[in-house]
Amino acid sequence: MLAFQGDTAAARARAEEALSLVDPLESRSVHVYARRALGAASAVEGAYEAAYDQLRRCFTADGAPVHYHASYPALADLAAAAVRCGRREDAGEIVERAARVLADDASPRLRALIGRARGLLAGAGPDTGDAESAGDAGDAEAHFRAALADPVLEYWPFERAQTLLDLAERLRRRRRVAEARGPLAEALETFRRLGARPWVERAGSESRAAGLDVTDPAPDALAELSPQQRQIIGLAARGLTNREIGERLFLSPRTVGSHLYRSFPKLGVTARSQLRDLLEGRP
Repeated sequence: MLAFQGDTAAARARAEEALSLVDPLESRSVHVYARRALGAASAVEGAYEAAYDQLRRCFTADGAPVHYHASYPALADLAAAAVRCGRREDAGEIVERAARVLADDASPRLRALIGRARGLLAGAGPDTGDAESAGDAGDAEAHFRAALADPVLEYWPFERAQTLLDLAERLRRRRRVAEARGPLAEALETFRRLGARPWVERAGSESRAAGLDVTDPAPDALAELSPQQRQIIGLAARGLTNREIGERLFLSPRTVGSHLYRSFPKLGVTARSQLRDLLEGRP
Protein backbone atom coordinates (compact mmCIF):
# COMPACT_ATOMS: atom_id res chain seq x y z
CA MET A 1 0.00 0.00 0.00
CA LEU A 2 2.75 2.44 0.94
CA ALA A 3 4.51 1.95 -2.39
CA PHE A 4 1.34 2.47 -4.43
CA GLN A 5 0.66 5.65 -2.45
CA GLY A 6 4.12 6.96 -3.31
CA ASP A 7 5.91 6.42 0.00
CA THR A 8 8.55 4.15 -1.52
CA ALA A 9 11.12 4.73 1.21
CA ALA A 10 8.75 3.51 3.92
CA ALA A 11 7.60 0.58 1.77
CA ARG A 12 11.18 -0.48 1.12
CA ALA A 13 12.15 -0.14 4.78
CA ARG A 14 9.21 -2.28 5.93
CA ALA A 15 9.85 -4.93 3.31
CA GLU A 16 13.57 -5.16 3.98
CA GLU A 17 12.91 -5.38 7.71
CA ALA A 18 10.48 -8.24 7.11
CA LEU A 19 13.03 -10.08 4.98
CA SER A 20 15.67 -9.69 7.67
CA LEU A 21 13.40 -11.31 10.27
CA VAL A 22 12.34 -14.47 8.43
CA ASP A 23 13.82 -17.55 6.83
CA PRO A 24 12.53 -17.46 3.22
CA LEU A 25 12.22 -21.25 3.20
CA GLU A 26 10.09 -21.30 6.33
CA SER A 27 8.08 -18.08 5.91
CA ARG A 28 7.48 -18.14 2.18
CA SER A 29 4.40 -15.96 2.26
CA VAL A 30 6.23 -13.17 4.12
CA HIS A 31 9.12 -13.49 1.67
CA VAL A 32 6.76 -13.13 -1.30
CA TYR A 33 4.79 -10.20 0.14
CA ALA A 34 8.06 -8.39 0.86
CA ARG A 35 9.33 -8.99 -2.69
CA ARG A 36 6.05 -7.70 -4.10
CA ALA A 37 6.38 -4.54 -2.00
CA LEU A 38 9.97 -4.00 -3.16
CA GLY A 39 8.89 -4.58 -6.75
CA ALA A 40 6.06 -2.07 -6.42
CA ALA A 41 8.42 0.51 -4.93
CA SER A 42 10.90 0.11 -7.78
CA ALA A 43 8.15 0.30 -10.40
CA VAL A 44 6.80 3.54 -8.92
CA GLU A 45 10.31 4.97 -9.19
CA GLY A 46 10.57 3.89 -12.82
CA ALA A 47 13.26 1.27 -12.09
CA TYR A 48 11.54 -1.46 -14.06
CA GLU A 49 14.50 -3.83 -14.30
CA ALA A 50 14.82 -3.78 -10.51
CA ALA A 51 11.05 -4.16 -10.18
CA TYR A 52 11.08 -7.20 -12.45
CA ASP A 53 13.95 -8.80 -10.53
CA GLN A 54 12.07 -8.42 -7.24
CA LEU A 55 8.77 -9.72 -8.62
CA ARG A 56 10.52 -12.58 -10.41
CA ARG A 57 11.60 -13.84 -6.97
CA CYS A 58 7.96 -14.59 -6.21
CA PHE A 59 8.41 -17.56 -8.57
CA THR A 60 10.96 -20.35 -8.84
CA ALA A 61 13.44 -20.69 -11.68
CA ASP A 62 10.95 -22.80 -13.66
CA GLY A 63 8.08 -20.37 -12.99
CA ALA A 64 6.29 -22.17 -10.16
CA PRO A 65 4.91 -20.00 -7.35
CA VAL A 66 7.14 -19.70 -4.30
CA HIS A 67 3.91 -19.53 -2.26
CA TYR A 68 0.69 -20.79 -3.82
CA HIS A 69 -1.57 -18.00 -2.54
CA ALA A 70 0.86 -15.07 -2.26
CA SER A 71 2.75 -15.41 -5.56
CA TYR A 72 -0.03 -15.51 -8.16
CA PRO A 73 -1.40 -11.99 -7.45
CA ALA A 74 2.01 -10.67 -8.58
CA LEU A 75 1.47 -11.89 -12.16
CA ALA A 76 0.04 -8.66 -13.55
CA ASP A 77 2.69 -6.44 -11.93
CA LEU A 78 5.36 -8.85 -13.19
CA ALA A 79 4.01 -8.46 -16.74
CA ALA A 80 3.81 -4.67 -16.39
CA ALA A 81 7.47 -4.49 -15.40
CA ALA A 82 8.48 -7.01 -18.08
CA VAL A 83 7.16 -4.99 -21.01
CA ARG A 84 9.19 -1.99 -19.86
CA CYS A 85 12.51 -3.80 -19.42
CA GLY A 86 12.57 -6.33 -22.25
CA ARG A 87 11.62 -9.41 -20.23
CA ARG A 88 8.38 -10.14 -22.05
CA GLU A 89 9.22 -13.73 -23.03
CA ASP A 90 10.21 -14.83 -19.53
CA ALA A 91 7.14 -13.21 -17.99
CA GLY A 92 4.90 -14.73 -20.65
CA GLU A 93 6.10 -18.23 -19.80
CA ILE A 94 5.33 -17.65 -16.12
CA VAL A 95 1.87 -16.25 -16.84
CA GLU A 96 0.92 -19.09 -19.18
CA ARG A 97 2.27 -21.69 -16.76
CA ALA A 98 0.09 -20.21 -14.05
CA ALA A 99 -2.94 -20.22 -16.35
CA ARG A 100 -2.39 -23.91 -17.16
CA VAL A 101 -1.84 -24.95 -13.54
CA LEU A 102 -4.77 -22.99 -12.16
CA ALA A 103 -7.12 -23.70 -15.07
CA ASP A 104 -10.72 -23.83 -13.84
CA ASP A 105 -9.58 -23.62 -10.22
CA ALA A 106 -8.45 -20.00 -10.62
CA SER A 107 -10.48 -17.55 -8.57
CA PRO A 108 -12.29 -14.75 -10.43
CA ARG A 109 -9.68 -12.32 -9.13
CA LEU A 110 -6.78 -14.43 -10.44
CA ARG A 111 -8.51 -14.88 -13.79
CA ALA A 112 -8.79 -11.09 -14.02
CA LEU A 113 -5.11 -10.64 -13.11
CA ILE A 114 -4.06 -13.25 -15.67
CA GLY A 115 -6.21 -11.45 -18.23
CA ARG A 116 -4.51 -8.14 -17.46
CA ALA A 117 -1.08 -9.78 -17.64
CA ARG A 118 -1.91 -11.32 -21.02
CA GLY A 119 -3.17 -7.97 -22.27
CA LEU A 120 0.05 -6.26 -21.25
CA LEU A 121 2.17 -8.95 -22.89
CA ALA A 122 0.10 -9.21 -26.08
CA GLY A 123 1.69 -6.24 -27.82
CA ALA A 124 3.89 -3.23 -27.30
CA GLY A 125 3.39 -1.64 -23.92
CA PRO A 126 3.40 2.10 -23.24
CA ASP A 127 6.78 3.78 -23.34
CA THR A 128 8.51 0.75 -24.90
CA GLY A 129 8.88 2.20 -28.38
CA ASP A 130 8.03 -1.17 -29.92
CA ALA A 131 5.79 -1.48 -32.94
CA GLU A 132 2.43 -3.11 -32.44
CA SER A 133 0.37 -4.94 -35.03
CA ALA A 134 -3.38 -4.61 -35.32
CA GLY A 135 -3.66 -8.24 -34.22
CA ASP A 136 -1.60 -7.63 -31.10
CA ALA A 137 -3.69 -4.59 -30.25
CA GLY A 138 -6.91 -6.54 -30.70
CA ASP A 139 -5.67 -9.38 -28.51
CA ALA A 140 -4.59 -6.96 -25.81
CA GLU A 141 -7.94 -5.18 -25.81
CA ALA A 142 -9.82 -8.48 -25.64
CA HIS A 143 -7.79 -9.58 -22.62
CA PHE A 144 -8.29 -6.28 -20.81
CA ARG A 145 -12.05 -6.28 -21.46
CA ALA A 146 -12.33 -9.89 -20.29
CA ALA A 147 -10.50 -8.98 -17.09
CA LEU A 148 -12.89 -6.08 -16.50
CA ALA A 149 -16.03 -8.06 -17.30
CA ASP A 150 -16.17 -9.91 -14.00
CA PRO A 151 -17.79 -7.74 -11.31
CA VAL A 152 -15.51 -9.33 -8.71
CA LEU A 153 -12.94 -6.61 -9.49
CA GLU A 154 -15.25 -4.12 -7.80
CA TYR A 155 -13.92 -5.63 -4.57
CA TRP A 156 -10.37 -4.90 -5.77
CA PRO A 157 -10.73 -1.27 -6.93
CA PHE A 158 -7.03 -0.58 -7.32
CA GLU A 159 -6.52 -3.59 -9.59
CA ARG A 160 -9.62 -2.67 -11.59
CA ALA A 161 -8.33 0.89 -12.02
CA GLN A 162 -4.96 -0.43 -13.20
CA THR A 163 -6.68 -2.53 -15.87
CA LEU A 164 -8.89 0.38 -16.92
CA LEU A 165 -5.79 2.53 -17.36
CA ASP A 166 -4.03 -0.20 -19.36
CA LEU A 167 -7.06 -0.49 -21.64
CA ALA A 168 -7.32 3.27 -22.07
CA GLU A 169 -3.63 3.62 -22.88
CA ARG A 170 -3.97 0.97 -25.57
CA LEU A 171 -7.10 2.57 -27.03
CA ARG A 172 -5.54 6.02 -27.18
CA ARG A 173 -2.45 4.71 -28.89
CA ARG A 174 -4.74 3.15 -31.49
CA ARG A 175 -6.27 6.64 -31.99
CA ARG A 176 -9.57 5.62 -30.41
CA VAL A 177 -9.41 8.60 -28.10
CA ALA A 178 -13.15 8.97 -27.49
CA GLU A 179 -13.37 5.35 -26.33
CA ALA A 180 -10.41 5.82 -23.99
CA ARG A 181 -11.96 8.72 -22.07
CA GLY A 182 -14.49 6.68 -20.07
CA PRO A 183 -11.97 4.18 -18.67
CA LEU A 184 -9.51 7.00 -18.02
CA ALA A 185 -12.00 9.05 -16.03
CA GLU A 186 -12.99 6.05 -13.91
CA ALA A 187 -9.39 5.02 -13.30
CA LEU A 188 -8.34 8.54 -12.32
CA GLU A 189 -11.25 8.90 -9.89
CA THR A 190 -10.38 5.59 -8.23
CA PHE A 191 -6.70 6.40 -7.87
CA ARG A 192 -7.58 9.76 -6.34
CA ARG A 193 -9.99 8.15 -3.90
CA LEU A 194 -7.37 5.61 -2.83
CA GLY A 195 -4.63 8.21 -2.46
CA ALA A 196 -2.43 6.42 -5.02
CA ARG A 197 -0.46 9.51 -5.99
CA PRO A 198 1.93 8.01 -8.57
CA TRP A 199 -1.02 6.43 -10.34
CA VAL A 200 -2.98 9.68 -10.17
CA GLU A 201 -0.09 11.35 -11.98
CA ARG A 202 0.11 8.64 -14.64
CA ALA A 203 -3.66 8.56 -15.22
CA GLY A 204 -3.77 12.36 -15.21
CA SER A 205 -1.06 12.58 -17.85
CA GLU A 206 -2.85 10.06 -20.04
CA SER A 207 -6.16 11.86 -19.51
CA ARG A 208 -4.71 15.20 -20.58
CA ALA A 209 -3.33 13.53 -23.71
CA ALA A 210 -6.87 12.30 -24.40
CA GLY A 211 -8.26 15.83 -24.06
CA LEU A 212 -9.90 15.42 -20.67
CA ASP A 213 -10.07 18.19 -18.08
CA VAL A 214 -8.20 16.77 -15.11
CA THR A 215 -8.09 19.80 -12.86
CA ASP A 216 -6.95 18.62 -9.48
CA PRO A 217 -9.56 18.87 -6.74
CA ALA A 218 -8.93 21.40 -4.02
CA PRO A 219 -6.37 20.01 -1.59
CA ASP A 220 -7.60 19.03 1.84
CA ALA A 221 -5.86 18.81 5.16
CA LEU A 222 -5.20 15.08 4.85
CA ALA A 223 -3.20 15.68 1.68
CA GLU A 224 -0.48 17.25 3.82
CA LEU A 225 0.03 14.01 5.73
CA SER A 226 2.24 11.10 4.74
CA PRO A 227 0.51 7.85 3.72
CA GLN A 228 1.46 6.33 7.08
CA GLN A 229 0.07 9.30 8.99
CA ARG A 230 -3.20 9.01 7.05
CA GLN A 231 -3.42 5.35 8.03
CA ILE A 232 -2.88 6.23 11.68
CA ILE A 233 -5.44 9.04 11.60
CA GLY A 234 -8.00 6.74 9.99
CA LEU A 235 -7.54 4.06 12.64
CA ALA A 236 -7.60 6.59 15.47
CA ALA A 237 -10.86 8.02 14.11
CA ARG A 238 -12.36 4.54 14.38
CA GLY A 239 -11.54 4.50 18.08
CA LEU A 240 -8.41 2.35 18.15
CA THR A 241 -5.86 3.05 20.87
CA ASN A 242 -2.22 3.82 20.13
CA ARG A 243 -1.30 0.27 21.14
CA GLU A 244 -3.94 -1.25 18.85
CA ILE A 245 -2.84 0.95 15.95
CA GLY A 246 0.78 0.00 16.59
CA GLU A 247 -0.06 -3.70 16.51
CA ARG A 248 -1.75 -3.31 13.13
CA LEU A 249 1.00 -1.21 11.55
CA PHE A 250 3.97 -2.79 13.34
CA LEU A 251 4.83 0.44 15.15
CA SER A 252 5.45 1.20 18.80
CA PRO A 253 2.66 3.05 20.68
CA ARG A 254 5.13 5.88 21.20
CA THR A 255 5.72 6.23 17.44
CA VAL A 256 1.96 6.26 16.85
CA GLY A 257 1.54 8.98 19.43
CA SER A 258 4.31 11.02 17.83
CA HIS A 259 2.61 10.83 14.43
CA LEU A 260 -0.71 11.92 15.94
CA TYR A 261 0.97 14.81 17.75
CA ARG A 262 2.50 16.07 14.51
CA SER A 263 -0.69 15.51 12.49
CA PHE A 264 -3.18 17.31 14.72
CA PRO A 265 -2.00 20.88 13.89
CA LYS A 266 -2.09 20.12 10.15
CA LEU A 267 -5.68 18.88 10.50
CA GLY A 268 -6.79 21.76 12.67
CA VAL A 269 -7.87 19.53 15.54
CA THR A 270 -6.82 19.45 19.14
CA ALA A 271 -8.35 16.21 20.38
CA ARG A 272 -8.67 12.62 19.21
CA SER A 273 -12.44 12.86 19.55
CA GLN A 274 -12.57 15.37 16.66
CA LEU A 275 -11.13 12.94 14.13
CA ARG A 276 -14.38 11.07 13.50
CA ASP A 277 -16.20 14.28 12.53
CA LEU A 278 -13.25 15.33 10.37
CA LEU A 279 -13.33 12.11 8.35
CA GLU A 280 -17.08 11.61 8.25
CA GLY A 281 -18.38 11.47 4.70
CA ARG A 282 -14.97 10.97 3.10
CA PRO A 283 -14.64 8.07 0.64
